[in-house]
Amino acid sequence: MRDIQRLTPKLTAALLAAATGCATPVTFQPTTGAEAETARPGRTAKPGARDANLAGGRCKNGPGEPCACRDLRDFTPENPPPDEGHKRFEIRLSAEGGSATLDSPTLGHFAARDTETCYYIDVISGTTSDVVMNAKETWPGKGMGPELSLSEYGPKGPYWYRILDVNCAGPNRRCNRDAADAWGADVKTRKRGRVDPCGSTVITHLGWDTSGGTGDPELGLFRDFTVKFTMEVKRFATQFRPGSTECVPK
Repeated sequence: MRDIQRLTPKLTAALLAAATGCATPVTFQPTTGAEAETARPGRTAKPGARDANLAGGRCKNGPGEPCACRDLRDFTPENPPPDEGHKRFEIRLSAEGGSATLDSPTLGHFAARDTETCYYIDVISGTTSDVVMNAKETWPGKGMGPELSLSEYGPKGPYWYRILDVNCAGPNRRCNRDAADAWGADVKTRKRGRVDPCGSTVITHLGWDTSGGTGDPELGLFRDFTVKFTMEVKRFATQFRPGSTECVPK
C-alpha cells in the first residue's frame, strides 16, 4: 500500500492561483461567535443512492433509499446471498455536523448526513474501482466529523470483514489536522490496506485532502474532508475467521 498522501491547503491554493493567473489566493475568514450562530447552513445531500447495485434483504425501502443497518453482532447468512461472481459489501457512512457522499464511476453514489446510513451492494469479483468520499460541514465554522466503514461479506462463516475505516474525530467529534494525521498514521499499519487481513479486498492509493481549517482557530476544524482510494476485489473466496493468524503474511 502506498503511504497516505495529502495536499496542504496552502499548496492547493497556490496551484489554483498559478492556473488562473491570480496574484494572491482568496483567504477564508472563519465564522465564529454570534456570527456563526446566525450563519446560513450549507447545502447538504439527501441520504440516498443512485446508479448503485443495492442488494440483500435489508434494502427494501424502495429504489435508491438507504438500507436498514445490520446489527454488528449479527452474523446470520445473507438472505438472499450474493450470486456467483459477485461479492457483497456493507457501506456505513455519516458526518457528524455535516453531510457525506461516497462516489465511484463503477459502484455508484451514496449520501448521508449526521445519522449513520447503511447501504449494501454487490460488486463483481475481480474488478477495481476508484472511490472518493467527501464530507462537508452544514454550519459555517462548526466543522464536521466524517465516518466511513466498508466491510466485506464472507459466506463461509458467515463473516463480515472490515476492509476500510475512515474516522476523523477530533474536538467534539469534529475533524482537524491532528485527528486526520492520527487516522493516517493508523492506516499505514494495515496489511494490503485493509483493516482485517482475512478479507479479499485490497485498498491502495489511499490519501486525504481538505480545503482548509475553519471555526475556532485553536481547534483548526476542517470545513471539508476528502478521502480517495482504489478498491480491488480479488476473485478468491474468503475462508478464515476475521483476524485469524493464517491470513497474516509470513
